[in-house]
Amino acid sequence: MLKAIAHAIGELMLDVAPACLTDQEAAGRLALLCEQVGGPLDQGLAANRYVLSGDCRRALYGTVL
Repeated sequence: MLKAIAHAIGELMLDVAPACLTDQEAAGRLALLCEQVGGPLDQGLAANRYVLSGDCRRALYGTVL
C-alpha cells in the first residue's frame, strides 16, 4: 500500500515538475501545488528528486497525505 501511495505522489510531482526542469524551475511549479495540498515546498522538492531516483521510501518520508 505504501509503495502505491509513493508511486501516486511521484507521478503527481513529475506531472507538475518533470525531470527536465532545474531545481529552481521545479520549485516555482511545485510551490503552487504544495500550497494547494498544504505541504511544505521543501518536502515537495525532496519527493520530486527521490521519485526520480526510484527511492519510494524517501519520496514519502516526512510528507503529509
